[in-house]
Amino acid sequence: MYNHLLSCFFISFLITFHISHAPTLAIVLCWRFRVHIINALSHDNLDIHCYSLDDDLGEHNLQVGGDFTFKFGEYVIHHTCFWCDMKYGSDHSKTIYVFTEKFGDNQCCHTGKCFWSVRDDGFYFSNNNQSWVRWYDWS
Repeated sequence: MYNHLLSCFFISFLITFHISHAPTLAIVLCWRFRVHIINALSHDNLDIHCYSLDDDLGEHNLQVGGDFTFKFGEYVIHHTCFWCDMKYGSDHSKTIYVFTEKFGDNQCCHTGKCFWSVRDDGFYFSNNNQSWVRWYDWS
């Protein structure tokens, strides 16, 4: 009888804890991400090549308005980092970090998404595909 009451109390405690701390747990357990690279150039195709230390996502040519998307789970033991080489025209080329562990945890965690809009004047970031901040320029 005592063990049954103790078990019921413990289960009730866990349910109450989970409900009251759900937003906190969502942030702590953030580890699945989706990255979007969007060609928002005025008139040129965008050549991209994205990779990490473990994965080469290949070379892609995005038409204006095109969206290259990849998803992954963040490693617990070592840091996850993705770079993309981006090029358009004959004189615009740059490699940028599109995801790092710290960046993802701080900027992308609550949506699980990182959006990059590649424009004529630089690279813009958003975690909701609505509010954009210029993060890098082409120089």
